[in-house]
Amino acid sequence: MESTDQFNFSIFRPRNLHGRKNRNVIFSMLIIWTLAVFGFQFLLRVIQEPRAENSLIRFETAWPSALKGDIAPDDARTLLATMIHVKGKNIVKPADQELLNSAISNIMYGNIPDTIKTQITSLLTDTRKLKSELATAKDQEYLDIKSEISGRSQKLISLFEPYSGFSPGSLEATILINSLKEDYPQRLADESLTRLPVVMKLYLTHNQSKLTDTKFLGFPFHYFYTAVFLLILFVTLCIIYNVLIEWRLKKEGIVE
Repeated sequence: MESTDQFNFSIFRPRNLHGRKNRNVIFSMLIIWTLAVFGFQFLLRVIQEPRAENSLIRFETAWPSALKGDIAPDDARTLLATMIHVKGKNIVKPADQELLNSAISNIMYGNIPDTIKTQITSLLTDTRKLKSELATAKDQEYLDIKSEISGRSQKLISLFEPYSGFSPGSLEATILINSLKEDYPQRLADESLTRLPVVMKLYLTHNQSKLTDTKFLGFPFHYFYTAVFLLILFVTLCIIYNVLIEWRLKKEGIVE
């Protein structure tokens, strides 16, 4: 009588030579795949080095003079540009956003004439009031308020341009006017801003290595490896497994 379990296969307790060979092939494929995936990540960790973005280098150059209260217009624009750069990142924590807002407000208000400051303050107050009305506005009223906010924003950007260096229509200019606060520290050396250099270094320092800097087929090598090569490797391993198993079945005369 034919056995009912003659086609059963156990990967941990193979019943015959064919089963053991099949198991060995499967485990070999798994080891290759594991090494390819996790080994590369460990390699990246081992050889990576922290590298500062150009914005951080510029910030650290201008920051000491700013702390002394002797900040030149060019240094002020440099600090603004670097902080706006960080503000534009979507990974910045809310507490760090508030810290950056305070520093940006201090630098911006400290480098504009009092006559313009009064005009800017009035425009900012009107803009905030209009934004609060958007929540309850409907239909045409909503569109009208949006149009008024846009007009005031463009006027603010134009007023700031000679002192910030950000041209109307730029993303930096939009971030700038949305970062300004009425209540801000009067000195950059204020205790509330002592964390600013640490925050800037946190968001403007990245781990890099030859594997991340090298380009391959137009992609950074680490991206090509994880997004393209590993997929090709997986498909290749599947094909190799099927070819090896078919070869062994024919060699041993086993008919499925």
